[in-house]
Amino acid sequence: MELHKIRLEGPAQGTQFHITYFASDSLVRRSEVDRILTMIDLSMSIYRKDSKISLFNADSVMSIVMDNHMAKVIAASFKYYKLSNGQFDIAIAPLVDLWGFGANKSQINPDSATVLKAKELVGMQYLKVKGDRLIKKKKGVKIDVNGIAQGYTVDVLADYLEGKGIANYMVEVGGEIRTLGSPPGGKGFSIGIVQPDDDKGEELMTAVVQLNEGALTTAGSFEKFVRYKGKKLGHHIDPISGFPYMTDILSVTVYAKTAMEADALDNFFMGMGPEQILAKSKKLKDVEVFVIFKNKNQSIQTIYSDGFGKLFKN
Repeated sequence: MELHKIRLEGPAQGTQFHITYFASDSLVRRSEVDRILTMIDLSMSIYRKDSKISLFNADSVMSIVMDNHMAKVIAASFKYYKLSNGQFDIAIAPLVDLWGFGANKSQINPDSATVLKAKELVGMQYLKVKGDRLIKKKKGVKIDVNGIAQGYTVDVLADYLEGKGIANYMVEVGGEIRTLGSPPGGKGFSIGIVQPDDDKGEELMTAVVQLNEGALTTAGSFEKFVRYKGKKLGHHIDPISGFPYMTDILSVTVYAKTAMEADALDNFFMGMGPEQILAKSKKLKDVEVFVIFKNKNQSIQTIYSDGFGKLFKN
């Protein structure tokens, strides 16, 4: 039975999706993918006024009945909030907006007093789940699941493909990837990890991974940033200080079984040092990391876990 390469692509969540799978016949249509993406957007997009999350974020609303997608992401968010000692926090929306990275962008850099004021409404301790209802314990609390929802979307699409009997695929949404199997005659899907070249503003290929099962996601400080007091600050905000992380980490690539887990982990790893990231990943099951950072001499260096080394393409 001859396997054909089938590719689907299109807009998704402010970025693009790409799906490649191998099958004897076309088993999934673009319209099916679009339907799944629309359902997830209606649940959790902060850019859609009619989404569940936008309704929940309205000042006059104190609780909402979650759909299945939202319930899964909120449950996972509580797990990573606990795991990260509060560094991964979806109730960070007021700070995201304040620093100009959210749907309601602020145009000016905030001062310490403004940050302190916004922080009064930040923290998942102000959220609780009762049955299928998400409840605010404090008026004005807003959530933003962009640090986990894209990975979740990749998993939903991957599970959908598997449900159709597809055993060789790669799903990618905005750089978050999950794979199973490989192209015919291959040993997995080849995925490149890039690093920025500050001088030329170009990206350089640092490593190539061969993935035949699992997920790979990357968080970086070089794609989106603000200038603050002469410094470049990345878009990952420390919910505890209220300020973007001051970091020498350029990017963290995480391998995990699911894209949602990898996506959540790469976010809070951005607030750690290279050795800390390695130590933390060792304590987690089936998690591997590849870190690009600037060392004391400001030259670019990489460090990775032993398990990640086994993923490199030979």
